Parts: sequence; structure tokens; C-alpha cells
Amino acid sequence: MDIISLKETGLLIRTHRLLKGLTQFQLAEAVEMDEKQLGKIERGLHYPNVATFLKIIKKLDINVENFYKSKTTFQNSENLNNLLQKATAKELELTYIFLKTIKNM
Repeated sequence: MDIISLKETGLLIRTHRLLKGLTQFQLAEAVEMDEKQLGKIERGLHYPNVATFLKIIKKLDINVENFYKSKTTFQNSENLNNLLQKATAKELELTYIFLKTIKNM
């Protein structure tokens, strides 16, 4: 299995942080890292080190499997990624609820 891209990793972390209602400062403080470094991770400029990564996914309740690419490909994933990058916290929350509902059908 391949891991998701740097940008996708940052987006996943950002999305989960927003869904938890945390600011970058609050998450950074909780995982004992610099807020600016967290911003770079969320923007897809840097990967966190392993220890920090584990703290982040634990704090945000993210399953590590979310960081691996699925075997199927979605042709519009780049367009979807761009839309999600620009989404507000409320739009991300609604998208999350929608997807969760579909998966539970």
C-alpha cells in the first residue's frame, strides 16, 4: 500500500482538527509542538515526525489506515482535494456528516 501525499496528509489532519473544533494553537499545544510547524503540516509543506504524528492522530481520533491510498482510484480526486482545501469548517463538517451517513447505509 502507498501512503497518501503530503498535501492529502495535511488536509486530513486539518479536516479532523476543524471537526473537533480545535484551533491550530490548541492542537499544537495538546501535542507539544509549535503552532507554525502544525500550520506547515496542514498546508502540506512538511510531514510530522513519527512521535508527533502519533500524538496528532491520537488526539484527533484518526485511524492510521486513512493515511494509506485505497486500491481504487477516483478520477476527480485532485478537484475534490482543491474543494476541500478551500472549504470552511462548516462545509467540512457537513461533508463529513454526509459521507458518514452514506457509509452507514
